[in-house]
Amino acid sequence: MINFKKLFYYLIGSVYIPEELFNSNEKILLHISDTPSNFFSVLNYLLSKLKPTYIVHTGDLVDNIKLEIYPYRLDDYIKKVNRIIEILENSSAKNIYLALGNHDNKKVVNNITKRSHIIEKSGIINIEDIEIKISHFPNEIKNSTTQYNLFGHDLTINSKIEDEKIYLNGILSINIILLESKKLFTLPYPYGTDDSRLGRFRIGF
Repeated sequence: MINFKKLFYYLIGSVYIPEELFNSNEKILLHISDTPSNFFSVLNYLLSKLKPTYIVHTGDLVDNIKLEIYPYRLDDYIKKVNRIIEILENSSAKNIYLALGNHDNKKVVNNITKRSHIIEKSGIINIEDIEIKISHFPNEIKNSTTQYNLFGHDLTINSKIEDEKIYLNGILSINIILLESKKLFTLPYPYGTDDSRLGRFRIGF
C-alpha cells in the first residue's frame, strides 16, 4: 500500500511523506538541491507539513534556468529565485543554508536573502552537535570530509555511506535527517523534475 501511495504521489507531481515523519517529535534537517521552478509549490507543501528546523539547499536554486550557459536569462532567474527564497525564509526553519551553484548569481541571492546563510564554494556547519560539510560541487566535498556531506550538481554520483561517513546527493532525492535518532529518509522528487532540470518537456505520464 505504501509503495502504491509513493507512486501515486510521484505521478501527480507531489511527494509522499511517510507517517513516521508526521508523527516524529524530533528536529528535522531537510536537504534539497538543483530545484527547478516547477518544484517550488511542492517545496512549499513539504515545508508546511514537515516544519524542518534546518534547511540546506546545495545550489542551483532555479535549475531550469542555466545562468552559466544563458546569462541573458538573468531577469527570469531574479523573478524565480525571489520566489524560492520567499518560500524558504517564510518557513518555520531556525536556520537556512544556501550553497551557491554554478547556475546561481551571488549578487542577486545576497540582495534578496534576509536570514539565509550563504556559502560560496563549500563550508562546514555544526547543527545540533553534528558536523556537516555542504557544497554544490561533489569535488569540493572530496577535499575534506565530515560526518555528513551534502552536495548536488551531478546526477551520476550516488548517495552512500563510506568509512562511517554519510554522503547525500540532493539532486537524486529529497533528504531528511531526524537529528536525534539520526534516521535518514530519502524521498523521490516529483515526476518531471529531472525533465525540467534538463530542459525537456513532458507530455502526460
